[in-house]
Parts: sequence; structure tokens; C-alpha cells
Amino acid sequence: MGNPIAILIASRGRHSELAQHRWPASSPTLICDQSPAPFETDAAQVLHRPDLSGLPAARNVLLHASDTEWVVFLDDDAEPAADFLEQLEGCIASDPKVVAWGPVVETRGRWLRRAHRLLQLGTMRDPRRLTAGPADLPTRALFGCCFAVRRDVALHTGFDERRHGYALGEDLDFFLRLPGRKRFAQNLRCVHHESDAGRASPSERGHAKTAFLRWIARRHGGRNPATLLHLTLASVAALCAGTQAREYATVSGIYCGLTGQDPFVQKR
Repeated sequence: MGNPIAILIASRGRHSELAQHRWPASSPTLICDQSPAPFETDAAQVLHRPDLSGLPAARNVLLHASDTEWVVFLDDDAEPAADFLEQLEGCIASDPKVVAWGPVVETRGRWLRRAHRLLQLGTMRDPRRLTAGPADLPTRALFGCCFAVRRDVALHTGFDERRHGYALGEDLDFFLRLPGRKRFAQNLRCVHHESDAGRASPSERGHAKTAFLRWIARRHGGRNPATLLHLTLASVAALCAGTQAREYATVSGIYCGLTGQDPFVQKR
């Protein structure tokens, strides 16, 4: 591709993770650092924005600061394969109608996939919870820790800046609103190291999980009379997933998120 692909990273309080990245010389890399003190590097452009309210706002800033046709969003603890950009260029050339590409980053066992398939219905269904391994297939949503998207389409859609701080699920909300085709690609590979630095507590995670389910139900399922039933079943799926080490969340946190007010949403 004649136009390079920009790499965009939103980060806060994870300078040690950023220092482990190896930036490709062929593509511009932009970091939006929300830490009190800026990350220092000569290998990337750092936008120091401690004034921002959270991840969605930082991702919007990065979109506006870049000027390439395609961008890759990476978490600060995600490590794409050495040939990721080369493989991505091949994906883009193979199907120009696709507006977003990404790897399958997380996989789940058969029984947990079955629980999600039975309990996540309607607008609550998250195809990322059904992945058994690397695959080539269309999807409604990609993994937020590593995905490529056409910048003009992403700019038009935007990330919802009303979601502050630990904005769990902001990527799913973005993809549900993003027009056009999205695809997983088996030849795109990335490891998400899931750093513990700055990660929410199990109680906070449980609260955020079910509060976000309520957000999705209101925003994307309001015209479906079955959404209340779907929300109830998805909350049961959240309880099932909450017993897993990767997504461990307390039952009390899940219950508070389902019944309480969303602490990270500003009402208009």
C-alpha cells in the first residue's frame, strides 16, 4: 500500500508496557498517554492528554490526529505478530468492501461457548464470546485490543465519550454502530498480555459488566420487546463468565451493576 497504516495506542499509567513495544519504522505510531507524566520515546508521537476522561475519548483524539486511510488500534499490552502489517495489507487488498479487520485474540472452551450461545440473544449476542480459535469469517464485532479500521468510517462513527474511566465494552458499542462489513482473519495474529497494571478489581469489573449490558439493551435493543428477557439471560451468562480466571468478577458487583446507576455515563 502506498499510504502507510498508522498504529494508534491509548494508554494510562502503563509506561513499562509501552517501553516493551517495538514500533515498525514503516508506519507512524501515535500514543495518547493519559498518565500524569508523559511517556517519553523517540520512536512514536506521544500526545500527552491527562485531561481526557477515558479510553473512548483517547481513541477519538488519536483518530483526529492521524491522517492515514487505515489505522490499527492496539492496547498498550497487546503484541501483534511481526508480520501483522504485511498480512493486514493483504487482507485489505483482498476485499476492499470490508471496513474493519482483526485477529481472534481470545478463545473459550466448548461449554463456556455453549453457555454464551444459549444465553446471549438478540442485541446482547457478542460473537467474540463464541470463538474457538483463529478463523476467517464475518463478524459483528472485533476484539478491541487489536483491530484495523478504515479511518474515515471510524471518524464518522466515533467512540462514545460519555463512557468514562473503565469503559468496559466500549469496543462492542463502537462495532455495533460501525457501518459496513467486519471480518476476522486467520493470518492476523496478536497476543494480549492482559497486564495487571491499572486493571479494575473483581467488584468493579462485575459492576461494569452488567452496567454495560444495561447500556447495550437501552441503546441497541430498545425496539425489540424481547430485550428485557435477553438482558436477563445475558446477565446469567455474565455470572457464568465471572467464575473464569480471565474475567473474574464478584457476584455482588454483577448484581450492583444490573440494579444500580451506571457510574461512568453522563446523562444528556
